[in-house]
Amino acid sequence: MEKLTVLVVDDDRVSTAILSHMLDNYADKVLIAADGEEGLQLFREHRPEIVLSDINMPRMGGLEMVREIRAIDEHVKIAIFTNFENRDILLKAIQYGVNQFFSKPFEAKLFAQVLQHLVDEVMEKRRIQAELTRQQNILHAINQMSHNFLQQSDWMKALYEEMRNLKTASETSAIFVYKNESDNKEDPLYATQILAINDNKKARAKKRIHYKKHHLMRWKKVLERGQPVNGSINVYDRSKQKLLTAFRIECLLILPIFVNQEWWGFLGIGSNANDPLKKTDVEMLSTVSSIIGSAINNKRNIQSLEMSSMVFKHTMDGVLITNADNRIVHVNSAFTDITGYPASEVIGKDPKLLKSGNHTKQFYDEMWGSINNHSYWQGEIINRKKNGEIYIEWLSINTIRDSEGKIEQHIGIFSDVTHQRKDAQDQAYLATHDPLTGLSNRLVLNDRLEHAIEHAKRFDKYFALIFCDLDNFKPINDTHGHSIGDEVLKHIAGIMKSALRKNDTICRFGGDEFVILIEELKSLKSLKTVLEKIRTRVNQHFTINGLELNVGISIGAAIYPDDAQTPEEILTAADKAMYESKQEGKNRIAFYGSYENFTCSNTYALV
Repeated sequence: MEKLTVLVVDDDRVSTAILSHMLDNYADKVLIAADGEEGLQLFREHRPEIVLSDINMPRMGGLEMVREIRAIDEHVKIAIFTNFENRDILLKAIQYGVNQFFSKPFEAKLFAQVLQHLVDEVMEKRRIQAELTRQQNILHAINQMSHNFLQQSDWMKALYEEMRNLKTASETSAIFVYKNESDNKEDPLYATQILAINDNKKARAKKRIHYKKHHLMRWKKVLERGQPVNGSINVYDRSKQKLLTAFRIECLLILPIFVNQEWWGFLGIGSNANDPLKKTDVEMLSTVSSIIGSAINNKRNIQSLEMSSMVFKHTMDGVLITNADNRIVHVNSAFTDITGYPASEVIGKDPKLLKSGNHTKQFYDEMWGSINNHSYWQGEIINRKKNGEIYIEWLSINTIRDSEGKIEQHIGIFSDVTHQRKDAQDQAYLATHDPLTGLSNRLVLNDRLEHAIEHAKRFDKYFALIFCDLDNFKPINDTHGHSIGDEVLKHIAGIMKSALRKNDTICRFGGDEFVILIEELKSLKSLKTVLEKIRTRVNQHFTINGLELNVGISIGAAIYPDDAQTPEEILTAADKAMYESKQEGKNRIAFYGSYENFTCSNTYALV
């Protein structure tokens, strides 16, 4: 595990000693502060990823320190120690941005669970940031490469430096370029090495390769079609494994280079990672082979290269070029595919026709400040397509200047990343929800149940766990098919949600079983009212695809802490109560215990 820096703020030396010991497995640096003022100073100096703090301390308290830290960094993970008795403090802590809470004395298992959650969040943030930075570096290297190649009359003079920069940006271990000996009348199946850069000094890249003798004819056919070759050493046959071993790489991406629509050779990018490069990497790096092809194809002036080079025709990214007055003078077909605007409707226009209205004037001022001062800008921007659809694009803008430093053109390269953002959100949703009904899944239920037990213990509260099983559901599945059965489950899920408060948890436990968690339970009477409401609504006739259907529901309920004290025990108790309702004739409500005298201070309120 990659280690972290953790800041512990507490005026109790015993507590800080215990926490320092507990943090040994998580942090390689533990900073100790005796009060909020010292903690704030250490935070400013070291920027730890996690802050653990007490509340009541001399000079500056924990909450005041948290407020100051949040003004500096809104993403750092913060947990505070509290006895959970003062709700005002808890609400203020949440308002200030506290992520987690610990209680004293520290219980090792609970501490490890909460801390592990914080550590996982920090590590995931690091991973995402590292990948985003890597992609930004690649795009910047590509932008700079296009600029240098287009400015350079002899592309070979710029090749080594640009490939070295690309290797650094993409965090790969080897890059090489081979040119086909297509004019070799004796044997046109040879390819000659033009360039090879490798981190491993023991690498023995072949000066010449023969597609047939080295068993690379399949690769040749793929590359001739303009497609990449991407794979790891463990999926290839012996001859190809031998080739990768000679290059001292584990994975290899080969991108074809076309010049004037003819296959000229290939760009090879090697990595020591275990998996092939991702699709997004392949798409970005494909632009590089197109840039090389365009540089070879055109050694004329910069405008000719920018307007007609193969990079614009082959890249999957949208490209637009503006003149010194910021008027569009050229777009490629990918621009039209992404935005919906054909070239005829944008040539001569200002790119602001794509503005969505989602960004402030300050955003554009900062963007143009970077372009004017540093000749480039890259970042995420929200724009609008011709049909009005909002989309997210990753945009890089590079400035082309003449020999006197005056702006001639701006080149913008962008890709639509809307689906990548949506996919990430969908994956997070599917990890915690049942895909059919949209209800929470067992993972969420287990988490909420553990939280409910801890909450009930600390504040001396009750909660109910209800196990529900549909009656007569199997005959519907058997008679009308699973598609009708799925619609029934979605219908029942909607009914049950409508009978509960927004803060109650309902989970599809499996098949036609549902589990409901009702926290802050105030009276048995109100609980019975809710359960009877669910039973009555579920038992009503309904129509699906023209079929009039009816199911019943058997309900079993257990109450914490009277019936059970652990998540497993209370689930078992509710399940047994549900089974008892089945045994008594189905479509009934049964309780695990006897609750004639069950009462609390207030009435359970339905929302």
